[in-house]
Amino acid sequence: MVLEAGYPSTTGFRKVVKATILVKKKEGMTDADFIEHYNHKHAQMAAPVLQKHNVITYSLTYCLQRDRTIMSDMLRGQVQMMDYDAICTFVFKDYKDFAKFMYDPASKALTPDHDNFMIESEMRMMVGDEYMVIDNGERVG
Repeated sequence: MVLEAGYPSTTGFRKVVKATILVKKKEGMTDADFIEHYNHKHAQMAAPVLQKHNVITYSLTYCLQRDRTIMSDMLRGQVQMMDYDAICTFVFKDYKDFAKFMYDPASKALTPDHDNFMIESEMRMMVGDEYMVIDNGERVG
């Protein structure tokens, strides 16, 4: 099994393993409470475990009512937003580090906290490399 990042014989890819996880907030939870819990509790518990396994970046992106309203107004209602409230993104140098994180008992210990802010059964994941077209405002390659 090949565990390095990137696609063989290609250029322009970062040669990383990027895991993108789509998250729905727990029903009845306010946007403010969702952000507060995810940023200041769950993410802070996850950070040391991710660092233990050489994560390059860990970020959270939100698309909440404010964002949905702005996009609907901007695009005059002609937008179909995904039915998710956050995107959690991890970037690792290879699949080996990602797998070590995923199977670490400390990572598994984070799972019970999901019930405090998200609908775990609705979580979806996509994992792969990232092709860069523009980085830091400059065209790549």
